Amino acid sequence: MAKILICEDDELYQQIAEAAFAGGEHEVVFAANGVQALSHLRASAFDLVVTDLLMPDKDGLEVIRAIREGSVKTPILAMTAGLASLKEPLLVAASALGANDVIQKPFRPAALRERVDALLAKAVKDQKSIAV
Repeated sequence: MAKILICEDDELYQQIAEAAFAGGEHEVVFAANGVQALSHLRASAFDLVVTDLLMPDKDGLEVIRAIREGSVKTPILAMTAGLASLKEPLLVAASALGANDVIQKPFRPAALRERVDALLAKAVKDQKSIAV
């Protein structure tokens, strides 16, 4: 069971995330903004972080930067709806800061689940290759 932090201020996408992980295979913790996300990250270790890029208080780019400045290798999936003109630059910036993958809204629960499962599987594989 992986512990996943989902940073999302939009209730619709919180519901989509809940639907994606409704099976109970993972422990999911929600944060409604970057400040809450960083508080959760200071209090507990997570196997994966999914963060919206456009949020109140601290945005997703600030969350990614803070995670990577701490030398934490936790996989990060960045997501955004943003205005069409902002989407691409935001997703490129997220990747440059250290996001492992990006997904554009709108998406279905199954698409989110696929991306998360792929990142978790890669993290396990990378950890095994380091241990060898």
